[in-house]
Amino acid sequence: MFKGFWVLILGCLVGSTTMAQDNPAMTGKWYGVFKLYYGEKKRVIVDLQPDGAGYTGHLQLPDLPESETLDIETVVYRKDTLLLRISEVGFAYSGVWDAVNRQFKGIASFGNDKGALDLGKKEVTKEELYNRPQEPKPPFPYLTQEVRFNNIKDKVSLSGTFTRPAAPGKYPVVVMLSGSGPQNRDEEIAGHKLFLVLADYFARNGIASLRYDDRGVGNSTGVYDSSSIYDFAHDAITAMGYLKTRTDVDVANIGLLGHSEGAMIAEIAAANNPLVAFVISMAGPGLPGRELVDRQLAIKSKLAGDSDSAIIASQKRLKPYWDLLASDRDLASLKPAAEAMLRKLYQSSSEEEKKQLTEDEMVQSTAMTLTPEAISILRFKPAEYLKQIKCPVMAINGTEDIQVDATANLNAISRSLNEYGNLLTTIRKFDGLNHLFQRCKTCRESEYGELEQTIDPLVPAFITHWILQL
Repeated sequence: MFKGFWVLILGCLVGSTTMAQDNPAMTGKWYGVFKLYYGEKKRVIVDLQPDGAGYTGHLQLPDLPESETLDIETVVYRKDTLLLRISEVGFAYSGVWDAVNRQFKGIASFGNDKGALDLGKKEVTKEELYNRPQEPKPPFPYLTQEVRFNNIKDKVSLSGTFTRPAAPGKYPVVVMLSGSGPQNRDEEIAGHKLFLVLADYFARNGIASLRYDDRGVGNSTGVYDSSSIYDFAHDAITAMGYLKTRTDVDVANIGLLGHSEGAMIAEIAAANNPLVAFVISMAGPGLPGRELVDRQLAIKSKLAGDSDSAIIASQKRLKPYWDLLASDRDLASLKPAAEAMLRKLYQSSSEEEKKQLTEDEMVQSTAMTLTPEAISILRFKPAEYLKQIKCPVMAINGTEDIQVDATANLNAISRSLNEYGNLLTTIRKFDGLNHLFQRCKTCRESEYGELEQTIDPLVPAFITHWILQL
C-alpha cells in the first residue's frame, strides 16, 4: 500500500527536508493534474525554493472551493527521484525525472484517492483540463438572471440562475435539483455542467428554468453537512414559492426535475403538493435506500470480477452494519455503535484485506455514511411519496447506469405510481447511457470525466417535447 511505502521511506530520513545534490532547475513552480473519482481532474501546483542544502515546498490546489497554500513538510530530491509529503491532508508523492518530456512522472495520494501525477514546468489552465463541446458559451440568445430567495424556516439564503427565452411572456419553468454531495447550480461533475446544458436547451425551446447552488455551496448560505434530503426538499419548495412571484412565469406550470438524489428530493416536495405541475426523475431511485445499497455493491463487485458466491458472502457480512444505519436510531447514538461494528468487521477481515488499510482508516473512510444526508437516503422509501403524487411524472434512466439500476428502479417507480391511481406516467430507458446520461464506453464511474459528451442529445429533446406536450 502506498501509505506503507511512505512510512518505510520516511523512517529512513532525519529531519523534514534533505537533498543529495544541488539542482537549480528544481527551483520554482511545478504544475500537474491529479485525477479523482468520476474522472474529475484537479490542478496541482508545487512550489520549491532553496533552503540550505535542500528545498522547502508549498502545495496549492487551485480548483478546490477554498484554495489555500499548504507547507510541504518533507521534500526529498535524490538520484532523479522527488518525494513529497504533507501528513495534515494525507498527501504523498513519488516521482521520477523523465528527461525526454522534462517532467517528473509519478504517483500521488490524497487521503483515500491515489493516482498518477506528472509535474512539469508548463502551467496548466482550468480551460485545458477538459474538452466540453456541449457547454454553452455567451452571448446567449435568451435571458439569464442571477437571483436569490430565502428559506425563512431554515434561515438559508439560496443563490441561483433564472433562465428563460428572450421574448416577453409567461413560461413553464423547470426547477432543477442536483444529486448527492455539495453541488453548485450547474451540478458540475468532472467538468460536466449538466444543468447548464439543460437550461440552455430548454431556453432555446420555449421553457424557463431555475437552478441554484446547494445550501452551503457557492453563493448560498447554510451548512450542507448538517442537512438531509428533507431539508433540501424544503429548499425546493421555497424555490417554487419564489417563482410564483415572477411575472414571466406561468405559475400553473412549475415542475421539478431531479437527478439521482435530486429525484428523491423532487418526490418529497411534490407529495400532496398541488403547486407542482410535473415531476421529472432522471436516474432517480424507485427502490428503498437500503435495498439500493445492496444492488449498488453487487453491481460494482461484479464489475470488479467477484464471483456470485463472493458477492453474496460480502452482502451477508455487511448486512448488520447497513441494517444498523437504516434503523430508526438517532445519529448521536448511531455513530459510536456503527464505529464499534466497523472495528469488529475489520478484526474479522482476512490478512490480505487488512493490508489494504488500517483499522482507523476503515472507520474514517466510512464516515461519509454517517451524515444526515447519507442516513436520510439510506432510510428513504420512495413508494411512500410516489403514492402521494398526482401530477404527471416522467422517469428516465440509462441502461448502463451502475449506480441506479434502470430496470429495477423504473419498474418500482411505475408500480408505485400506478397502484395509487396516477396513470399520468412516462417511463423510458435510454440504451447505452450511464448515470449522467452520457453515451458511454466502459460505463464505469471513473469514465465520467473522460467522456467529452455531457448528455446525449436525445435526452433533453425527449424531456422538452414531454413538457411542451403537457
